[in-house]
Amino acid sequence: LTGGKDKGIILWNPIEGTQIKNYNGYHGYEILDICVRSDNAQFASCGGDRTAFLWDVATGAVTRRFKNGHDRRINSCAFNKDASVLFTASDDETICAWDLKSRNFKPIQKISEFKDSVSNIIVLDEVILAAGVDGCIRQFDIRMGEMTVDHVGEAITTMNLSNDEQCILVASLDSKLRLFDRSSGELLSSYEGHKHSQYRVGSCLTNDDAFVVGGSEDGKVFFWNLVEGNIIHKLDAHYRAISCVSYHPTAVCMLTSSADGTVKM
Repeated sequence: LTGGKDKGIILWNPIEGTQIKNYNGYHGYEILDICVRSDNAQFASCGGDRTAFLWDVATGAVTRRFKNGHDRRINSCAFNKDASVLFTASDDETICAWDLKSRNFKPIQKISEFKDSVSNIIVLDEVILAAGVDGCIRQFDIRMGEMTVDHVGEAITTMNLSNDEQCILVASLDSKLRLFDRSSGELLSSYEGHKHSQYRVGSCLTNDDAFVVGGSEDGKVFFWNLVEGNIIHKLDAHYRAISCVSYHPTAVCMLTSSADGTVKM
């Protein structure tokens, strides 16, 4: 699934490079994030129109609209494990939780513990992870009702977890990627060499957690050794900033998307 400044969403077959279905007509501004339910039956999208939509994959119909929670653009969205709640993170310094089992048009909870825009959100079984422009990673323990804060010190644009969910990889506007231990908050390593000072640039770990993969504003993709932190390879992938990097869960391949309007495998 891809979404962009054209306000449309496209479902692709990445092997053949063909379009399967288009989802259009609802977003009024650029689309900034898409998240998919674990059973692939529905997905949510959010963006600059301060609204999130819930879509049916097969029919292309919008089944829910969430527009009474944020007053600035929505940067990130995520389902909980059983897809009963949708979380949205916004430039208005809040996270909203939306009950998908009821027809309530207002969020069931709003988290306002932030000092600047919330750029990224990840939802685990009992923990909500959020990163933002204030340079902090916040973990909200839903069961215990506790919050922990790890200070990075630089504006964070994207955040990802290692495959074992024990490490957090964040990309910040000082052209650095940083790897933190999720439980202790310890900085394990940092990765440099790419350009990242203006835009939202994607990064991730390979499916065996052996390498860090990061995009760059000059269109290159960098590979770092996870432990040593040295650059082992780089690709001339695009000619503009790379917005997203997604590694295949089992195969040795990945997808990259860019501000040049292309997605490559």
